[in-house]
Amino acid sequence: MLVDDATFEIRTRRTTETIDLAFVFYRTHLRVIGGVTLALGVPLIAAGAALHWATGWWWAAALFFWLTLPLPSGAVTLAASRIVFGTRLTVFRALVLYGPLWAGLFFRRLGQQILTLLLLPIVVGYTLRLRWGFTPMIVLLERLSGGALSTRRAGLRRRGGTSGFGMEIVLAIFMVAALLGVAITFELIVVDFFAILPDGALFTPQVFDEPLRLALWFLAALVVSPLATLSWFFLYLNARIRGEGWDIELGLKGIATRLSAGDKEAGA
Repeated sequence: MLVDDATFEIRTRRTTETIDLAFVFYRTHLRVIGGVTLALGVPLIAAGAALHWATGWWWAAALFFWLTLPLPSGAVTLAASRIVFGTRLTVFRALVLYGPLWAGLFFRRLGQQILTLLLLPIVVGYTLRLRWGFTPMIVLLERLSGGALSTRRAGLRRRGGTSGFGMEIVLAIFMVAALLGVAITFELIVVDFFAILPDGALFTPQVFDEPLRLALWFLAALVVSPLATLSWFFLYLNARIRGEGWDIELGLKGIATRLSAGDKEAGA
């Protein structure tokens, strides 16, 4: 069903279609999606690189970057929710919309990230990560919190018939391939055009010893991260369509809007 003002067809999709839609959507709206990602993510990369330089601990920098990644991913989710229905956004406008909402989402997601990490060795952490996958969409789009958030999240997973596990497996393959491709490209650019890194430093474990190279890999991870964020966003839409008939609801609202505006053919 093509709902009024929607930028793509609102319908249920298989796992591969969901991921493909995320790729197409990211490419189509690269200026806004990429812009908000870089605007919020580059300072995090700089802080991670500084932490690596000060301590010499690459793992501390990587942990810091992973824990703070929900900050830009939340902005991507909010921007996507507006773009989907035809709202014209600039990077600045997207950041302004995100301003009053970022703290509530970020600190909730930060706590979830930490708990996931602590419980990961007994697999419970990954199970919780899947269970919390719809949290950004529910917090930012439906503005729910506390018990209402938990109930809504569980209901979506149950009625929508998905845990996200199948998508995560397929998505992991795409993400690893994309990360390697982008990171190697960044390293080649730095070596060939800026001559900052020596040729012998490419494709070696020295990435863990040099803050600049680690920062390049963080940048690559930041650039590809919207693919995962958007995949979960479209999986959320999929769950709402399957469990709630959301596409029909949107279609009926569109008809009602046109009828109220005097379009007599809308209900025909």
